[in-house]
Amino acid sequence: MRAEKKKLKVKDKNKKKLKAKKSSSGKKENKKKKGKAVRVNKIQAPKGKKKIDIITASAGSYPRIGDTEELQKLRRAWAKRETGEISEEEFSNIQKEFINLAIKEQEKAGLDILTDGLITWYDQISHFAKNVQGVKINGLLRFFDTNTYFRQPVIDESTPDNPEISPVVLDDFRFARTLTKKIVKPVLTGPITLAKLTKGDFTKALNIYTKLIENEVKSLSEEGAEFIQIDEPALEGKDLDNVLPYLERIYNAKKPETKIIYFFYFRDLSKDVKKFWNIPADILGFDMTYSNLEDALTKIKKPLMLGIVDGRNTNIEKPKDIIPRIKKVLKNYPFEFIMISPSCGLEYLPRKFAFLKLKNMVQIVKRNL
Repeated sequence: MRAEKKKLKVKDKNKKKLKAKKSSSGKKENKKKKGKAVRVNKIQAPKGKKKIDIITASAGSYPRIGDTEELQKLRRAWAKRETGEISEEEFSNIQKEFINLAIKEQEKAGLDILTDGLITWYDQISHFAKNVQGVKINGLLRFFDTNTYFRQPVIDESTPDNPEISPVVLDDFRFARTLTKKIVKPVLTGPITLAKLTKGDFTKALNIYTKLIENEVKSLSEEGAEFIQIDEPALEGKDLDNVLPYLERIYNAKKPETKIIYFFYFRDLSKDVKKFWNIPADILGFDMTYSNLEDALTKIKKPLMLGIVDGRNTNIEKPKDIIPRIKKVLKNYPFEFIMISPSCGLEYLPRKFAFLKLKNMVQIVKRNL
């Protein structure tokens, strides 16, 4: 009798172990499936609304050089190209190597949305202007208050009113998309910034550059771009009454499924933000490092991209530097997603810090939102 009871106890014990093992295994499987299905973080929206997707994104450029011999390769190639020591094809292949490196480092950092790193750009202005018939390229000027320079375009009476325009970023976008399964966001410089930083008649320049950006948006959208970012660091609130028709033309050039992001940086935007809601765009992006812009973001009328990590400072932010500011915006946030990004492109940082900035930003968002 005792032996039978002992056997029963052993059987019951084994059943419990088996049940616990199954339960534990089931939980692990469910957790694994859930993790695979969720692409971005979510935070509970206020007032019982749906959860808000928190999407981490690159803001544009990625450093093209680094400390190692290998990461100096592109710089040496630029010099050799100028002296004719390497062909255009050889130079292009080296640029592609560095686009691939930029993509891989952004992936490693954990970003949801990547860029091609703007590796092929000489600068934000002449890279576009050189593709317009009759636009001359002058000497170097400082790009805002940064440590970088741009070659100033010149539009004069010899520049046709309706010039021939060549594609600018389409090939880079096509190539970058072959390197990753993640979303690649092409970046353009906006027509107002291009026109303001060009020497010559502003209205003529604005007409020409609007056509250029219209063409870019149309071709990128037809190619399947899910997001197109247009940078307008020179656009001010006082400009909007005059330039809105030009921005409408650009917005109307895209397919319905493509989302246009306008990104503004390098100055305090708190006084302009109310006027910016009128801009024809799907998402507005703001540099948050020049002011406490979250205090001005009260009646939010469009989804946002918050440039809340300083893209020009090697200081690695802590959660207390970022999270309270994001949460303040989310208190009145009526949309289903929000993007978190650096305040500008990362070309102003040493390469190792650019990577650390992105990785840290992703980790802070994942752990605290």
